[in-house]
Formats: sequence, structure tokens, C-alpha cells
Amino acid sequence: MIQSNQTCLTLQSSKRKMIKTLCFLSPRDSSCFLLSSFYYSLLPPESKRSHRPSKKNEVVGVKADSSLANTYPSDPLPFSLIGPDEIGFTTHHRSDDSLPGEVFGSWRHSVGQSKNVKSKPRNENRMKEKHAAMPTNMWYENLLIGSINQKRVTENNRAYTIPYIVDFAGPIPGIRVQFPHKVASDTIVQMATVPKYGLTLGTAFKDNKREGDNFVESAYVLDGEYPPNQLGLGLRWSRTGGELGNGNEEEGGYPTMKTSVLRGIPYVTMKYSKGMKAVLSAEVPLAGSLVIDNGNNPANLHCGVINKDGTTSRDETNVAIKTARVEREVSLTFQESDFTWLIFFNRPVSVECFRGVKDPNAPPLPPGVVDSTVQSLFELHVVDYDIDPLIVRAALSNNCTSGLNALYCAGGEPRRQTHLGDLLRSHSDIYPAHPEIRYEFPSGSFLQDTVANHALIHFDWKPRSMREDTAILRSRTDINLSRDPKEGRSTEMLAYALPHHADSIQQAVGSSNSETGFCSEGLHGRACLIRGNKWVMKEDLGGHPSFVAIRPPHHDIIPSLADAISSDIHFSLPDYFMAGAGDTYFSGKMLAKLGRIIVIASELRGLSATPDSDSFDIDDPSECELKRIVEASKNASLPSDEVMTAAIARLRSAVEVWLNGTAEAKFLYDDGWGGVVNCGCSFNEGTQHCDNQYPDCPAFSDPGLNFGN
Repeated sequence: MIQSNQTCLTLQSSKRKMIKTLCFLSPRDSSCFLLSSFYYSLLPPESKRSHRPSKKNEVVGVKADSSLANTYPSDPLPFSLIGPDEIGFTTHHRSDDSLPGEVFGSWRHSVGQSKNVKSKPRNENRMKEKHAAMPTNMWYENLLIGSINQKRVTENNRAYTIPYIVDFAGPIPGIRVQFPHKVASDTIVQMATVPKYGLTLGTAFKDNKREGDNFVESAYVLDGEYPPNQLGLGLRWSRTGGELGNGNEEEGGYPTMKTSVLRGIPYVTMKYSKGMKAVLSAEVPLAGSLVIDNGNNPANLHCGVINKDGTTSRDETNVAIKTARVEREVSLTFQESDFTWLIFFNRPVSVECFRGVKDPNAPPLPPGVVDSTVQSLFELHVVDYDIDPLIVRAALSNNCTSGLNALYCAGGEPRRQTHLGDLLRSHSDIYPAHPEIRYEFPSGSFLQDTVANHALIHFDWKPRSMREDTAILRSRTDINLSRDPKEGRSTEMLAYALPHHADSIQQAVGSSNSETGFCSEGLHGRACLIRGNKWVMKEDLGGHPSFVAIRPPHHDIIPSLADAISSDIHFSLPDYFMAGAGDTYFSGKMLAKLGRIIVIASELRGLSATPDSDSFDIDDPSECELKRIVEASKNASLPSDEVMTAAIARLRSAVEVWLNGTAEAKFLYDDGWGGVVNCGCSFNEGTQHCDNQYPDCPAFSDPGLNFGN
């Protein structure tokens, strides 16, 4: 729509003649191509479709039979497997303390090669083995950097998964899940937690039933079977020593536990191999007794005690610790936090409990000092862990059980959320294995004469059944089947969708993708629980990418634009940026400025080059405005061919200096993390040059000099 002072103009299909006239002028001229692109975008949908035959299987809406076979992975193979160092690109070898650390385990060497191939020596191109850069800017990046690479976890190794914040600094090795609350002021909005309100799914540091030197460290490593992607990553812990430890996990050796840190999942899931003890730990006391199988089984437990060294034993009465049989679930409600957690098991288990006691003789903390000690005050142990692998899932069903937590309870009143608990129970069996994102485009949309009006984004959660531990819904075609007729269990998983997901999500085969009515407020907006095993989201593309707007400027504006562009087209970057000296942030902004000036000048020159034609229908307001636009452009004083050529040459030189290796602050191939990184420049105001030269690269060590890289 073009806004005029007199009327609101709507473009009609008669514009097709304008496209033909403009392109007839010079089919190879770039300005003609730009003009045809944005005039094409002005056409109504029926005119655009007439430019190509209709495909019978073309994606116009979301088809029920849409297949992942026609999609593209979100992390495709690179265009070339030749390393940048092999074509002469300067390579930087990081010091050991800034390389990808121990947390990456064997994954940094194993992706893309046979398991039998040994890791290459340090001085070889390590990233060549996995053909991709390491994750350096993911939402879970804090899980992969810092003290974790010295096998020490802190609260800084955390991630916001929506709705939870997870870290690994609980009382036992494992993942601690916390439910945050919003803290806002006139300058900030953040998600905060009370760490001791969290629940840790993990294992004991030392297994009391094992003889010999057996131990599980708090530090995790990446699970090579589930490497990082946009939706999350897998983590793994191993127990060393003991009678089952023979050093070969694949042959039944060291027991392991594994978890996935994924966006939007309302459960936290831990998978235990045979021989790894499952333990749940809380840092606040249990309120009352635990509830087994939604109250169907008695919880006649006598808990032991948690000693100061973390071991467990009978209490002072020396009464034998009693165990209880759990078929499916345990419900735990805690003091202080007022949280109720539901714990689900993939098979029947026997459990025992332990309680910790704070030292009553401990001196009080000084005023204003927060107690940062981490101590288990309640633990639930699975006793029978040597018989079969085990999967445990936990989900928060209520954060205001009794009305005692002022952070979540309004007016001190409890919140009845039995429906949420029932929903979590119904969907607890289905968990995501290793989800991936894929893209789907309309057939033929990469052809020049085809416009892609929309694309599809697939979130394939790769659902599995916890009880059967098998992939599900591979052959299902009925999208209305949301419950297994056996025992009423749902065959769809739950995940939180952000507003932009919910607005575009469609139904898909075997996935209803329906809303549940339960939402959580967070930093990214209101996230709501969706049922579904595969999300398919429709994204409007608006046609081919273009450097110009979807409509030309109004004819009244063109004289002012022409005056400004005639001056701006002579803009030049400072000499030091032309020599590649300085930072890449502000130089990039100046490059973008010059490029934008050239695009605007090219657009106006293309309009002025439109031949006079009687094809304009002056009775049509849209045609009349286009005629005025062309006439205004012809009457304007615009940059000449020589001026345009000089401007493009300056832009080319200003860009190429950063890429051809002649810049004072070189771009380097980082063979540790992968990717191209700038060396950095210690800029000297007096000399207008960098005081440093490669291999002295301050950007690799000084955070103040690496922004913009």
C-alpha cells in the first residue's frame, strides 16, 4: 500500500506490465533486478502465482503428509571440507587454558569420524575432524565454559531452559532444577531463584554398597551420543572403580547417568545405566510424608540420616531403614519452598529415604550474609539399581501448595493445581530423545522465477516411551490419537511454546500440537504447554530477499533523497579502517552505511532509467503514483556512472582488506573452537595504527578488545 497526501493507493495486477517494461531496459543491470524484485512484491498473490505452474504437491498450507525427507537440517554440512589453513588462511593456536575444555570429552574429536580413529595431536587441525565450529554463543554456553573445565562445577554453570533454571551445584552429583521468579525494576528484568529450593536428580558421591575405590564426580562431560544443537545438549556422569568398573562402558563397565538440557521441557529426565544408583536430593526438609502412586500405596517409611560427610546410615534409634514399593510415581512437598514435585519412574522400584539435620550449635551468620552452604536435608534413594537400567523424571506440579511462599502465593492462599498434576502424570511417559530442527521450503522455491511465500520450521522432538524406551509414533497417521487406550497414558509429550511458536504452530501427522491451558510467565514472554511430538511452524517469508523496500519512495520525497544521496555517495571510511586497523564493530557499521548509500542511489537511478511509456493508466491511482515516481526520479540530479563506480570500488576495498589477509588486525582461523576471529587491535591514536601485530592478538585475551568479532 502506498500512502499519498490525497488518497490511499492500492496496487493492482496491472503492474505486471511495469515489470516487463523495466526488465526490458537491461536484463543484466543490477538496478533493473532490484526494481523488478520490489515491483514483483507489489503484485497481488494471484498475479505472482501466474508466473509459474501450480505444483500438485506444493506446500500452500501445512500438509498432513509433510515429510522430513523434504527438509533441510539446521546444521547442514559445510560447502567445503577443506580447512581454512589449507588455503593459506592464517591460523591461530590457542593456549591450553582457552581451548575447548575437558567438558567436551571425546565429542570434539569424534564427530564426523569413525570411533576407531584416535584423536589427532594438538598441532593438527582439530576442527577438521568434526567439520564444524564448536558452540560459542548458545543459550547453554555457561554449561561449557569456566570452572567446569577444571572438573569443578559452580552456580555459574547454569542455563535457563524455560521454565526452569538448571545448574549442577547441588549437594550430590547431578542436575539441580529450580523454578525462577521474575524480578523487575525500572532498569532491569531478570529471572531469580532461591537455590536451596531446587531439587537435584543425581547419584551418591560414593556408593556405600560398593567395595573398593568407587566415586562419582560432580563434573559432567558432553554425551557424545547427543551433541549440542539449538534445542539443547546431553550430559553424562560416570562412576569409576568398584566391582563393575572395567573401563569399557559399552561392554557393561563403568555405570553412567545421563540427562538432556533442553528448552521448553516441563520435566527434567535422568537415565541411569545398570549399577548407577538413583538419588533425589533436596536442601529443605520434607513437609509431612511422601505420597506414593498418587496415594494408592502406603508410604510406611522409616528414614535414615544423612551424615556430615554425605554418607547415610540409620538414625539414633538404630531402627532398620524401611523401604517402600513404588509402581510409578512419588509426590514430594517441601517446607520453606512450598513446592510439590512429582517424580516418575519407568519401572517399579523400591525406595528408601534419609533426612539431614542442621547443626544446632553452628554460630549464626552475620547480618546480611546469605548462607551459601549446600547440604542435603532430604534424600530419596532407589534401592534396586543393579537389576535394570532406570529412567527418572521430575516435574514441578505446584509452587504454592500451602500458601506459605510469598514469592509465588497471592494473599497467603494455596493454589489448587490438581489439573496440572494430572496433566503431568498423563504425559510423563513420553520424553524427548535428541530433538532436532529442520527447515522445509515450497517446491522450486530456490529457482529465480519462483517466490517462496512461506517456509516450515520443524521441531522434531524424537519422542520415546519411558516405560518401553522405544521410539513412538513412527507409523501413526491419526493425529487425534493423544492417549494410549492402555491405562489412559498420553502418547504425546509436553513442551512449553513461546508466543511466536504458538502463533504459527500447525497440526502434523501423529502430533495434535494442541494447547493445554497451562502457562508460565518468564523472561521471554508467556510460555504455554503444548501437546505434540513434532512441531511444524509456518513462517511467512514475503518473497525473495531484497535490498530495497517493498514499495518505492513517494514522489514528493524523491527530490530530497536525491539531494542527500548526491552528497552521501562520496562518503569514505577513515584511512585506518581502509587499512584494517581498529575494531570490527564500528568499521562494520561504516561499511554498512556506505553499502546502504549505494543501494539507495542504485534504486533511484533505476527508477530514472525507466523508459517513457504510455502503459501507465492515469485513471488508476497506483499507476498515477508510479508515473509521478518515475518522473520525479528523471528530474532529479543523481550520481553519475563514474561516481557510482568509485563508491563501489571504495566499498570493495574496505571489505576485502579484512578478508585477504592484508589488514593490520587480521582475521584468523581459530583451530580450537573453529570459525574466524579477529586478532584485535591495540589502536594508537597518535599513529592511527595498531601497536600490535600478529601473532600478538589482544582479542584472544582481553575482553575489552574482542567485541564485534
